[in-house]
Amino acid sequence: MKKQILPLLLAALLTMSAVSCGSATDTETTQNTNTPAETIAETEAEPTFADFPAQDFAGTALRLGDTEQYDICKFSIREELNGDILNDAIYNSLRSVEEKLNVVVTPVYFADPGQLANAVIAGDDFCDIMTGQDLRMANLALEGYTMDISHLEQLDFDAPWWPEHSVASYRINNNMLLFSNYMSYFGVSRARVWFINKQLCEDFGMTVPYEDVFNGTWTLDKLHSMIGTVYTDTNGNGTVDEGDTVGYTNENMYLCLQPSFDVHTFASGKDGQLEYVFDMERGSLALEKMYAMLYENTGVFQSKNGGRIDQTMFRDGNSLFYYDSLGMAETILRETDVEYGVLCTPKLEESQADYIATYTDYSHAVPKTISDQNLVGWSIEALTASGYYTIIPAFVDVCLTNKYVYDEDSAKVIHLIGEKMHVELAYSFSAHMANVFLNLLNNNNPTTNLASYYAKHEKEDLALMENLNNLYGSAE
Repeated sequence: MKKQILPLLLAALLTMSAVSCGSATDTETTQNTNTPAETIAETEAEPTFADFPAQDFAGTALRLGDTEQYDICKFSIREELNGDILNDAIYNSLRSVEEKLNVVVTPVYFADPGQLANAVIAGDDFCDIMTGQDLRMANLALEGYTMDISHLEQLDFDAPWWPEHSVASYRINNNMLLFSNYMSYFGVSRARVWFINKQLCEDFGMTVPYEDVFNGTWTLDKLHSMIGTVYTDTNGNGTVDEGDTVGYTNENMYLCLQPSFDVHTFASGKDGQLEYVFDMERGSLALEKMYAMLYENTGVFQSKNGGRIDQTMFRDGNSLFYYDSLGMAETILRETDVEYGVLCTPKLEESQADYIATYTDYSHAVPKTISDQNLVGWSIEALTASGYYTIIPAFVDVCLTNKYVYDEDSAKVIHLIGEKMHVELAYSFSAHMANVFLNLLNNNNPTTNLASYYAKHEKEDLALMENLNNLYGSAE
């Protein structure tokens, strides 16, 4: 079945632009019939990467250190055209940067993040910008091996090609030792969503809750109710297992759920320093609601073998919901016959101010061993600007909303998610309280005893926060 809809968001913007321009010109022409044509206001063209200021680095190699493990490098580097929209967009984006700066993009690949880290620790001048697994990159920053990029005069953090949400999260005391931007599309692809089987939803007498999403009334309680509605003992063995039809398959995949319920560990204070903000009352409420949904619900199959049965069951049409990254539409779900919708993570309760579309990212950093800060500054800015104009539209407006989803409402949800993005700094730096769901909801021994967990780990997280504030406060 083809997943074809109009890329309505982009089309709507273009239509609005055309109507606006046309109306202004028509009105002016009508009211000023004797005005020379050359004085009629002209509409400014939308900026593109062609407007980015050119530089001449005389063919210098721009060395991008990246890791092949988990295919990290594929989110920002492609070395040849192959006709695939996303592959070619990444390839063309890099070629545009080469042209604009007169550099030669030179990938420096490592088999795994550990090798990249070892090169930095050894003080090797092996690359200008490096990309790696988020927890590993955070450790490099903690150990003092990454450079503060906030002082690089070429970087304009207020420009549209710098994601506002990532700048806010990764900047401490106005310093930035790690960064996340559009030189890679990994972050956008890793916004967590709830895929829903539209046919199962209909079969069990429900409607896909798009209206709730758009009205701001999509909550965890409603998700719980829908999951509990779907269960059929398909194989007739009297046990909830992978041979049945279920509301949800629990694979202990809780990444990004906690901050999406507005339960955070650190936040930036007025002076730019991190503050400890974990809310025990709200955290307990979120934990108890999640526990009830997962463990007091007949529609949930507990998968404990780590084989991602959740993906298989949803792909085969046997699970109402599947929680994972938005990018799964591009990979795991690309060939499924299931007609699915895309929903954002619900609010903890209606009183929550807004949806929070949490994501994880393979972050970038500049090793302290670099020799040319001017080259690095211009390169970071050019790479994210080119990605913003080339890679992100290819992924969102062409691949996601036109190739991989079935309906216009899902495309609207994807657009909404793009406006609510959030990356959790405390998770990147492995704060214990940022991992409450991961550690307490595991289906091998689930518990709601948050008080004991908090008492055990509060001092460690406060020490981590102090370490980060001191580290970023002294960054050069």
